[in-house]
Amino acid sequence: MEGKAVALAVLLLLGGGLLGGVALFGFEDGNEGPVEDDWFDPLIQGDGHDHHNASQHNFSTDNIDYVDYNSLTTPGNAEVQVVTAPDGRTYAYQAGWNEMHITDVTDPYNTVVVGRYYDPNTQVLDIKYLEYDGREYIILQNQLVDTNYADPNIGTWDDPMQVSVNLVDVTDKTDPQWVDSWYDTDHPSGPHNLFTHMIDGEWYIFVANPEYEACDIGTGEACGGITIAHLNFAGFQGLPRIVKLGEAEVAWETTRGGWIYIHDMTVQQWPGEDVNDPRHDRTFIYGAYWEAGLRIFDVSDVPHPVNSPENYLFFGSLCYATHNPVTCNWRAPEVGHWDDFADLDEDGELDSQTTGNVNGGRASYIHYVEPFPVMVDIEHVGAPAGKRHLTTLATEVLTTSHGTGLAYLLDTTAYTMNNGQFHFEPTLYSTWEVPNGENHCYGGDCPINPDPAEWLMFSPHNFDSVWFPTTSVDLPDNSHGGDWDGRLYMGNYHTGLWVLDIETLVARGITDHADGFVTEDERNATHRAAVVGYYVPHGSEEGEEQTQEYYDRGATPTVWTAEYHDGFIYISDLSGLYVVQLDIDVPYEGMILPLG
Repeated sequence: MEGKAVALAVLLLLGGGLLGGVALFGFEDGNEGPVEDDWFDPLIQGDGHDHHNASQHNFSTDNIDYVDYNSLTTPGNAEVQVVTAPDGRTYAYQAGWNEMHITDVTDPYNTVVVGRYYDPNTQVLDIKYLEYDGREYIILQNQLVDTNYADPNIGTWDDPMQVSVNLVDVTDKTDPQWVDSWYDTDHPSGPHNLFTHMIDGEWYIFVANPEYEACDIGTGEACGGITIAHLNFAGFQGLPRIVKLGEAEVAWETTRGGWIYIHDMTVQQWPGEDVNDPRHDRTFIYGAYWEAGLRIFDVSDVPHPVNSPENYLFFGSLCYATHNPVTCNWRAPEVGHWDDFADLDEDGELDSQTTGNVNGGRASYIHYVEPFPVMVDIEHVGAPAGKRHLTTLATEVLTTSHGTGLAYLLDTTAYTMNNGQFHFEPTLYSTWEVPNGENHCYGGDCPINPDPAEWLMFSPHNFDSVWFPTTSVDLPDNSHGGDWDGRLYMGNYHTGLWVLDIETLVARGITDHADGFVTEDERNATHRAAVVGYYVPHGSEEGEEQTQEYYDRGATPTVWTAEYHDGFIYISDLSGLYVVQLDIDVPYEGMILPLG
């Protein structure tokens, strides 16, 4: 350990003096994938480095170009969704702590804020867009992450105005209007993550409620569960209404213990074309349950106003009339899970609180999950024949004594049948961590640089996954062959945007696991090989500097997430909205692609 400490100290001293733009990766001929030209460690710490000085973070790979930066109207930004509206213009909807920003990004090189929805009561961290009959809506949530930033500072978790799901009409971008809201009495800290998905022609809303206080499993409550609601557009006087129908909850008997609650989730209709697969045309929630790992729920048979009107009336009426969790007792069945975390201390047990090696959740705090948008043929990189379904998981790491935080790439294709019920059986391909992450640590638990202000400093966070066809000379393959490329666009807090290659993670994972044991050097080699490029936001090229308030991470930049849209990457940083472009994404401008 002492030798590692000395090596890390040298690394940090060297890194502190390399703050210019550097070329890190290129691509060899023959579609061999990303390879290193030169390596520079972007995880800068220690004396002489100011995490709050954006100008000290001016480094990235030379294959990612800056396009624009917009500081919006206030700092403190979180989730972003970029959508082309029915009027043909493109807008970024961005959660902004106590407001939502609406930015016209039709010209990515000249973004303009055209509207804002001010919500003074709480913290707005997530938003989701939907369109119905020519009108546009945003679902946003209220959650009291920090009561000191509520305005007015009511600071109570049982005030519906501070912990609700809100439906906002954004058809007029300059004048967003509140339409309806939903408050869950058994989730007093409020919702954290949202998702919208259409099931058989009807819009449904899925809400992650990460809270257990005042919740009694014995009464049938889905403690810390996922609220499932229908958006009824035949509602009161033609206005849509949020109608809660039930919840999804982790199967407690299958968990390993530890820190368990729902955080983020995504929803996807099974993308496979095999009509003999029992999952064909069914819809699933993929939930991130921290130390309960990935949890998969089947919501195909949710009470539906057309398919099951009696059930819809029964559950919807009771939920809407009483707001009582005991009467809102429709439950989506759990049909799969994965919690086989990495064994990074090599003691023969997976790393988590229950085995004593939690290390800030580096391996086990599963915070975000997303299935790949299509099934893909990866036989050319050593995978089994046939189309495979992939799912990526990312941890959120608080403070570490070693490392920065893992992401996992899973194969979620296989299933078993038992008494007529299918069950997903996920398997692991490989992990990803910021390269050389094993040489770093952060936060109060870091023995080399114990700084509590570095909480979450280098942790992974949210991401977007995208499938690209590579079927012509104009759409060349930039990975391992086949007729597609797959990329993850990951927001990694203070380390910025990282773009990762899916096929490399699959191929290296199969190679690394050939002998059943993966060494730290093999893991790091995979992590480096999978990087397509990265970009660390540092303000505009015209000199506009970053600022930061709210949800303070002790660092600037702090990237919440990234989203790919129409050939460009939109980065939501606490200071504002960045637009950048990866060189190999340029041919896909104007092309509609399956997105995660």
